[in-house]
Amino acid sequence: MAIRDLGFQPAHYSETGELERRPLIKCEHLKTKQVCGDCNHGWMSDLEAWAQNHFGPCVEPNATLADFVQLQSIPSEREMIIRWLLKTAIIVERAFPLGPTTKVPMSLYRVARGTQPPTDFWVWAGYIVEPGFGLHLLAGFPVWNGGVLQPFQVHDESLGFAIQLNHLAMQIFRCPDATPTFKLATRLIDQDCPAVPVWLTEPGQFPEPSLPVFPDFDSFRDVLEVTTKPAEQ
Repeated sequence: MAIRDLGFQPAHYSETGELERRPLIKCEHLKTKQVCGDCNHGWMSDLEAWAQNHFGPCVEPNATLADFVQLQSIPSEREMIIRWLLKTAIIVERAFPLGPTTKVPMSLYRVARGTQPPTDFWVWAGYIVEPGFGLHLLAGFPVWNGGVLQPFQVHDESLGFAIQLNHLAMQIFRCPDATPTFKLATRLIDQDCPAVPVWLTEPGQFPEPSLPVFPDFDSFRDVLEVTTKPAEQ
């Protein structure tokens, strides 16, 4: 994404819970020392090579909606896109200041590495009109029940992670105790039209996928609704 020269200010939480900032640094010089060499140059590198091959051109600043046709091949490799997004979420959490709540459960590290098969994951993507870079990582999610928004919930081994890479936005969701659905109509650019995911990693009762276009990252994330599963009789 040509952001090696981007300057930012790293920070971390001290033992007293205060946020301590470090001097300004460029991306290319940042090393968090969170990953060993074997992982960095092994399975993690393999995932990055796969991602570059399957949707690398989609993250270019000048990518067009027509370029996104190559995303149609990804559903046949569900495990790889899940692993790549999980790996990215793990790196994001370990590179950013650590807060009081772990966002990515340790049990999902094995899924990212490929030593445990993924279950209960949902993944989708969209096209963002204005290119940019954004991240959204949560341990839980808001839940809808009977059309009413419930308080924010964190379930065992749940995860919500969204990322914007210029025009490409992706989101991964996991919670065995809830079911994701999508708002069937939302205000996109200049008209109301179906807002469904480009692809799903689990079968579901959804309209045929199209290429939704969103004005910004927030509207892309807002298309998700989560409902609690009914209790077993």
